[in-house]
Amino acid sequence: MKEIIIDIGDSTRNELRWLAFYRSLESKSIKKGKQVIIDFENVTFIIPFCLLGLLAFIKSTFEITQKKVKLINISSDKTIYQYMERVDFFKYTKKYCTIIGDYTDVKLWERDNEAKKVHGIIEVEKDPNKSAKKVALIIDDLQNRYKHILDFFSTNHKNANIFFTILSEITANIPDHSNSNGYLLIQRWESQAKGKIFTSLSIIDTGIGIRRSLQKQIKTRNRKLPKNLDGDSDFLRYAFSEEGTRSGAGLHSVVRSLHEWNANDTALLVLSGSGIMYKPQGSCDITFIEEEHYFQGTHATIWFYGDI
Repeated sequence: MKEIIIDIGDSTRNELRWLAFYRSLESKSIKKGKQVIIDFENVTFIIPFCLLGLLAFIKSTFEITQKKVKLINISSDKTIYQYMERVDFFKYTKKYCTIIGDYTDVKLWERDNEAKKVHGIIEVEKDPNKSAKKVALIIDDLQNRYKHILDFFSTNHKNANIFFTILSEITANIPDHSNSNGYLLIQRWESQAKGKIFTSLSIIDTGIGIRRSLQKQIKTRNRKLPKNLDGDSDFLRYAFSEEGTRSGAGLHSVVRSLHEWNANDTALLVLSGSGIMYKPQGSCDITFIEEEHYFQGTHATIWFYGDI
């Protein structure tokens, strides 16, 4: 059978549900020459974390099969096709996928009028020189548009510097350590039902992962890793520790910044290789889990609840 049809169902509505789905895909069945078809018929909502995961999956699938992935039955509803188009998902996947269906009559959002509400996907290049400038431009752009983006919902800016510190560190981590291009997506929205404001910062790459990155750094700097590092979750724990920061990972500053912000108003999910790191809202406790399935590269999302 040369066709592989994947019904992603409603797994793009929830981060952990998507994570379980993504990791359960049988990668061995995706081989060169296979035609992979992704069916959106049962998708009713897509959140940023899952959208970047989908982008990475389509890209890696194309690289394996050497055939464009087909996307079918995408709803023209504003939460599906319009949203994917608005954040430039199709712009970044046009080399890797083909959309089956006629969407010429779909009313797209007015970009000039909606610029306040959404900041689209941004590609972060793996070349350190190019990416450093790109990251600086991203930060400058967001800071220049800060009032326009955030005042749309709130007036409390006391955490602005912390937000940009976290953004700078987690974005710079891609060219510094992944050996791969990455993608960044920041979304901010207000829940009318709950009367709350949410901001999510998601970033993904399909590079060498945190474990191999640390091993590479330690080797080139003639230092030794702790002996108790075994699974990918152990390497995640080390990378986000103060000791791991001294080894060059720099990710401990993200945890410090989240605590400085207010641990009760933030959540963090990081996956790399077979390791998962998770800090829920309302708790300072961080859980590290070792999974059977493997994630190529590193995927992280930070949630901020309430005013920035």
